[in-house]
This record gives sequence, structure tokens and C-alpha cells, in this order.
Amino acid sequence: MDKTATGIEEKVTHLLDEAYALRVHSLARSVELAGKALELSRASNEPSLIAKSLNQLSLFYMIRGEYEEAIGLAEEAIKYFEELGDDRGIADAKYNIAGTLYKTDSFNLGLVHLIDCQKIYRKYDDQHNLARVQKSIGTIYEYFGDQKSAIKSYEEAIDSGVKANNLNLQSNAFNPLSGIYLNQGKVEKAMTLIEQAIAMKSQTGDTRGLAFSLYGRGKVYTQTGEYKKAEDDFLESNRIHEEMGEKLGLGMGYHKLGALFIESGEYEKAKDYLFKALDFSKSYKVAIIVFKAYYLLYTVFKKENNIEVALEYLEKFIDAKALVINEQTAKLIEGYDEISQMHSMELEAQSQKEKMNIIERKNQELDSFFHRVSHDLKGPITSLISLDAIIRDEVKDAGVLRFMDMGVDQVYRMNHILDELINLTRITHEDEAIQDINFEEIVKECLGSLKALPHFNQVAFESQVQPDMNFKAPWALINTIIQNLIENGIKYARVDQSNPFVKVNISKNDHEIIIVVDDNGVGMSKDTGKNIFEMFYRANKQVVGSGLGLYILNRAVEKLQGTVALDSEIERGSTFTITLPCG
Repeated sequence: MDKTATGIEEKVTHLLDEAYALRVHSLARSVELAGKALELSRASNEPSLIAKSLNQLSLFYMIRGEYEEAIGLAEEAIKYFEELGDDRGIADAKYNIAGTLYKTDSFNLGLVHLIDCQKIYRKYDDQHNLARVQKSIGTIYEYFGDQKSAIKSYEEAIDSGVKANNLNLQSNAFNPLSGIYLNQGKVEKAMTLIEQAIAMKSQTGDTRGLAFSLYGRGKVYTQTGEYKKAEDDFLESNRIHEEMGEKLGLGMGYHKLGALFIESGEYEKAKDYLFKALDFSKSYKVAIIVFKAYYLLYTVFKKENNIEVALEYLEKFIDAKALVINEQTAKLIEGYDEISQMHSMELEAQSQKEKMNIIERKNQELDSFFHRVSHDLKGPITSLISLDAIIRDEVKDAGVLRFMDMGVDQVYRMNHILDELINLTRITHEDEAIQDINFEEIVKECLGSLKALPHFNQVAFESQVQPDMNFKAPWALINTIIQNLIENGIKYARVDQSNPFVKVNISKNDHEIIIVVDDNGVGMSKDTGKNIFEMFYRANKQVVGSGLGLYILNRAVEKLQGTVALDSEIERGSTFTITLPCG
């Protein structure tokens, strides 16, 4: 390398080092210096310098909340790092992309990138970057509601921060860990940890990190009823975030200030901050803050006895939360599924039996998590349904009752989704007793349980069940298959025609039970038919449903080692044929 090239490399390295050090004080200055480094690098046409400059500029844009720019720069950096064969550089760029993704609700994709980064950093024993990645992974687990995994990741981040001898990395994990302890009712432990984080941030001069620590202490003060101290911490935190250009922290602060002023009875201030939180979260696609702000607006208008406006925000809250639950459940599944796949790839060199055992264990952990979360959510939903019945005894206003009808419809919809998730985990991993199956009785029971469905009375049912089939199986699996098939026929019936029907035919030959459910409903195209057994896929968005029914049916058929076939045509109807081995 000649002297000119060496001089440029030294200048670029100096600019990038200075920019990185300044990120905790002045992001604007960091962006300026990294931009100069990129200009010099491009002028020198040195790929390694260009890649490093792109990557660091991407990091600063990600912190500032300028997400499109951050991803664009990181993706360009990855191309250079790939040409150079620099996997650590690739990991650094993927970390920036991950930070952007999980801050804008794409948790599952963010998690995939972070797991990939973690693997590379572990290979090089890079404790500094491991601490950053582990803290981010903990945040995503918190979004998923998996506190156990979140705590483990935060503790790993602290341990890596200690090994890297970096107080900022340690205190970065203290902040969210304090929040978890607060949610668990361990107020004193939460305060001790957050005070320790503030002391560390003050010692290192990490201004941006200090803002998050002050935000954390403000939450503790709110819990203890020390409202003035909480307000001071939240306002100082927001002042720093605004000065530093930290978008996510600012939105979180607005929301918490709204909650604080509701607690202290200052409703106009509460509304001002909640509307700010809404504007922010809609701009930056942070759906969790959106529905939380809607709920607090419902609360404050209700306290002001403005029932009509309160119910409008309650309706928005219910709709937004239902959307988040559906989307985040799907993302949770995708995220954990990606982890399982990556574990599988890493263990490919081991025996096939060991790999299958590990994948099965991961699937069991996932299903256990779903089962636990679904049951935890059932309690509040049941309470909402009961509360609705109580309120209806007191409220007579037709307008209010209309809003209540809309709200309770969404509650029942969420309740149905949870029931299906619980059913899914049960049929996948619970071993149920084998018993004699009376198909005729199951068909009758299924029809009886579906009478509340719209258009039930407009559909003609025919059932032909071969007698004395002598078939043994878990009753719940057979019931799940038949009920989902009949329910599907009713939901997608064409009630505008003169003779909508659902026909059930169950027979047995020497080797198989054959279940055929035929209807003359709306039907579907071949392309649509390829996807209907996928989780959360809905063939017809005009029909209310979760997109889980046929997925659960398919899992039940698989567990019985059977097959399912579909023959369907638009506006002609559908025929599902299930074959189950016997003997």
C-alpha cells in the first residue's frame, strides 16, 4: 500500500473512530463524520473502507430512526463485505438491519438476523458485539411476551458486557431488566437496578443511554406514586431523545407521560401526550404503542364522563389490538420457526436421530409457549365478556349499545382464535386415549355445536355413515376433523342460491376410513387451494375467521398418519376427502 493510500486509510479510520465515540453525545456529529469518511473512501475506491463507512453510517441512521436510509446503507455494505469475504463485517451490517426491523414491528425478521449475527460473533469471541446482540434479542423476546427468554438474554448481555469491560453494555441491559422486575411487582429490585444503570451512564457520559435509564426510573416512580419525580425523569428523557434524534425512545416517553398524567388526574396533559404518541407511532409503524395509546385515551375520556368519545377509542383499541395479536402471533411463529431451522442447520453434521429430537424439543417449547400465553389471555377475555353482560344491565342508550356490540364481537373473535391455538397445541403434543369412534354421534354433536353460525338454518345437511366400522382413534382428533370440515361448508355456503347443502359421507374399506364432505358453496381456484392448509391463510377475506381451522385439521390428519385431498371450483363448491389408515 503506497503512502497516499495509507494516509487515506488513517484518516477514514480516525473519522470512524471519532464518530462512534461521539454517538452517545451527538448523533448529528457522528453522521457528519461518518459521511466524510464515506466520501473519502469512495474517492479512494478502497472496498474495505467503503464497506466500513457505509456500515457505520447505517448504524447512526438506525439509531436516529431513519430506517429506510439505514437499511439501504447496510445492504450496500453487505455486498462489499461479501466480496471481501468479511463475515464479521456482514454481521455488523445485519445487526443494523435487525435493529431497524424489530423497531418497526418486523420482530421475526429482526430475530433471524440477530441469531445469525450472534453465531458469527461467538466464533470470534467478540464479547462487545455479543452484548449488543443479546440485549436486542431480549427486547424481541419481551415483545413476544416471553419474559423467561428475555431475562436470560439480558443476563447474557450483562455477562458479555462484563467480559468486554464495558459499563455501557452492562447498563444497556440493566434498563429493560429493571422494567421486567417492575412488571413482576419487584419494585425495590427494579429501582436498585435502574439506579445502578443511571450511575453507570453518568460515569461513562453516555447521554443517549442515560435517557433510557431515566425513562426506566420514571416508570418505577409512577408505580410508587411519586408523580413529580416520574414527570421530571420522563421529560428529561424526552429532552435528550429529541436532542439526539432518538425516535423510538421519544414515542415511548410520550406514551408513559400520558399514563402518568392519567394517574395524577391531569387529563388534558394526558391527552396531549397520548395524541403525540399516536402521531409518532403511526409515522414509524410502532403498532404496540398505537393500541396502548388508544386504550389510555379510552380511559381518560371515560374518567371525564365523555362516554361516546371513550367508546370510539375503545373500539379503535379493540380493532388495533386484535390486529396486533393476529400479526404478532404469526410473526412469533415465524421467528421461533426460523430459530428451529437454524438449529437444525447447525446440527446437520450430527446423526439424523439427534437432529429430529432437537427440532421436536424446539417445537414443544414453542407449543408450550403458545399454550401458556393463550391460557393467560383467556382470563382477561372471559372477564371482558362477563363485564359486557353486567354493563348491559345498566346501559340503555342505543348508541352506546351499538359500540358495545362492536366491541364484544371483537372479544369473541379473539376468544375463538385463542381456542384454536390451544386446540392446535393440544392435538400436536398431547397423547389422548384411543377409544371406539361413533362417527354418527360425532356428526350429530358437531352439527349441534354449529347452530349459532350465520346461515346455519339455510343450509341443508345430509349424512351417510356406514354402520359398525369398528375404528379406534383419539376422539378429539376425529371430532376436530369433522367439525372443521362441516364448519367450513357452512361458512362458505352460497345462501343466495335455492339449495345450499353440505353432505357428509363416512365409509370404510379393507384398509382405510374415508371421510368425504361435499358442498355447493363459493368454492376456490386451484391456486387458492394450494394454500388453504397454511397457518393464518384465509381464502375469502369476506368471511370472518382466523385462518387456523384447516391448518389445525391438517395437523390432526397428519397425527393420524392420514391424507387430505381437495377438489374445488369457484361457484361450484368444494369436496374434501380424508383417508385415515385402520387395522
